[in-house]
Amino acid sequence: MKTPKAHIELLARKLQQLYSIILRTEREFDSGPAGLALLDRLINDPAWAWLRPVSLLTAEIDHVLSQAQPPTEYDHAVVAAHLRGLLMGEGDLRNDAFLERYRPLLQLSPELASAHGELRALLRAAPTESANEAERLHARHQWAMRSKHKSV
Repeated sequence: MKTPKAHIELLARKLQQLYSIILRTEREFDSGPAGLALLDRLINDPAWAWLRPVSLLTAEIDHVLSQAQPPTEYDHAVVAAHLRGLLMGEGDLRNDAFLERYRPLLQLSPELASAHGELRALLRAAPTESANEAERLHARHQWAMRSKHKSV
């Protein structure tokens, strides 16, 4: 049986693959700068701001995975909820600005649609957050503390 850490690592890899495909697909329509100039655009250009939630979530996941304390089943559920909200528009973690740009790309890129389907299948098998709002908010708070602060 896989550990929560192994499940989160798999989700992180699939999210990174998805991000790479999104960038390649977007660059088909905007073959502007590459390398550091592209990185600067991704960070600072308002036209690319819609992709920042993916970058941020990837960084948060990587930070938690690098800590000595292994992720819990609650962490797995929180990561899955963030991904479901971001990529599928499910729940209260929905990001309309991202979905507005992402959904049309799914129609344009079979590779992106395939990667999305793979991630969706993993998310179907992932745990869901507690139906109890207090428990759900507590787990999200714990995740936020772990993902945004250095472990002691």
